[in-house]
Amino acid sequence: MRTLASSFAKLSGCLLVSASTVFASDIVLQKVPEMASEKVAATSKNLSPQASFALINYNVRSQARALYVSSGTDIMLANSMIDDQAATSFTFAPTDNSPVAIIDLGKVATVRRLSAVYAPRATSIDFYVLQTLPGVDSGAGSLKLDEKTIAKLKAVGTAIDDGTQGRASVDFPATSGRYVMLHWAPAAHSDTAFTVAEVSAYSPSRGNLLASNRDFSSSQTTADSKDVADSKDVADSKDIPEDAPPEPPAEGPPPSLPNPPPFTFIPQLVPTSE
Repeated sequence: MRTLASSFAKLSGCLLVSASTVFASDIVLQKVPEMASEKVAATSKNLSPQASFALINYNVRSQARALYVSSGTDIMLANSMIDDQAATSFTFAPTDNSPVAIIDLGKVATVRRLSAVYAPRATSIDFYVLQTLPGVDSGAGSLKLDEKTIAKLKAVGTAIDDGTQGRASVDFPATSGRYVMLHWAPAAHSDTAFTVAEVSAYSPSRGNLLASNRDFSSSQTTADSKDVADSKDVADSKDIPEDAPPEPPAEGPPPSLPNPPPFTFIPQLVPTSE
């Protein structure tokens, strides 16, 4: 037991030293291309102009999205980290020894818990909740984090993975911020690319704040919503006939019989023989 505890302590110390060493140099993050406009165009084509305008403003102002990553085999897929589907994932470049991701919550929110699901690897993970973006936006689709900026950052929590977990989470006092940043610092370089399946940020009252595929345009407003029955489904329902014949009027009392004709008795006299 002491041997296991000692080994874990050594691994933790190694990972923390590795993290501080990696973060001691400048880091340049790449901006994730904005896809909201295309998504809005696809989801609002059947809406009125007023509803479309409201939808666009909602997506631009309040929808969470992956904002910056340190690398990626396909940066366009960065939002797979926050789509609330563990089956989808984002892959950093194989040469990235210090994966970093910054996520925009869309607006200032209160966060009390952060978690991540990723490919198992011996690594430390630093979690941050930030009021403003760190570093300097170059204006060319990148964000540079220098040593001074990095030194000022204070993580809300750090998790250590010995390489067998593939998931980590930290709980901390409720903290308000608009941006969430995660930094992985692997214990050793690997030739295989690092993959992140899901990142979650939990609010004390609203649950998971990160799920880029959750917005009112896809769950409440559009005609394709699964919550609204399709016209074909309604027509095919066995409980409701398609063309039900009109019900006949309620029957009243039967008509009375005609009055009998008048009856006159005419006696007939039969002659009798003598």
